[in-house]
Amino acid sequence: MSEPKIAVITGSTGGIGSAIAHQLASQGWGLVLVNRNADKAARQKKQLTETHPDVKINLAQADLMDVAQIKQAAMEIQALHPRIDALYNNSGVLTSQRIMSAQAHESNYAVNTLAAYVMIKGLHPALKRDNDQPKAMIVNTTSSAHNGAKTLDVDKLSNPEEIGGLMGAYATTKLALTTMGTAMARDLENDGIMIRSVCPGAVVTPMTKTSDAMPGLLKFLVPLIFNSADKQAAKMINAAKPETYGGRTGIYITNGKEKSLPKLAVDSQIQAGLMKKLSNDAAF
Repeated sequence: MSEPKIAVITGSTGGIGSAIAHQLASQGWGLVLVNRNADKAARQKKQLTETHPDVKINLAQADLMDVAQIKQAAMEIQALHPRIDALYNNSGVLTSQRIMSAQAHESNYAVNTLAAYVMIKGLHPALKRDNDQPKAMIVNTTSSAHNGAKTLDVDKLSNPEEIGGLMGAYATTKLALTTMGTAMARDLENDGIMIRSVCPGAVVTPMTKTSDAMPGLLKFLVPLIFNSADKQAAKMINAAKPETYGGRTGIYITNGKEKSLPKLAVDSQIQAGLMKKLSNDAAF
């Protein structure tokens, strides 16, 4: 009997991350759930185990704003699972408040962009595949809000002049995340790893319902016009299948459909500057 596939999910205790965890567990995947709140994660594990008693579930605790904690979590995960089949960089922050991380990075950048990079680098050995093996997959949860970002000033990502609302630092850091995925795609593919930037579409989550960065009218409309997390999670899981979308890597998918990458995301100078910054900030 073959070993079950293993997926690592960051930010799994609520919203779309929770829905992804439940759906993968129902398909027999083993899970590693990475969260800051240990109590919430323990409750989620208990619920999943009761519903899917044959599924192996492990927890890893880390504040996704803290580079050191992410690195430690990645080491612990690999000790448990030397082989990982999918990484869902799902955790995200949407806030208009200036909150700085332990490494002096503004929270939108720390969680939405840098954390995903650190997790990818940290888990790379477990994701790496030989040429004759099925490819591993990385899914970065991005947002169509990145279309509202008119510039991507790499030097200001860590501490922008203004945080703003939905179309401020959040949009810029999601654009940076999409750019990162495209920039990393070729090197990752050489190691048997695919990467896709996936926007789940408008989702009803605690973040979209309560964030101070959501425009008032849009927040009012969330329960009326946004889709359920379960529905959109299914699209995320489909996007994580290497054979979908023509087997292409480095692409951008929104609401289940492949779309053209933002022009800024394919700018070679911006890509080079961003990758240099991420490497410096992650200290790899």
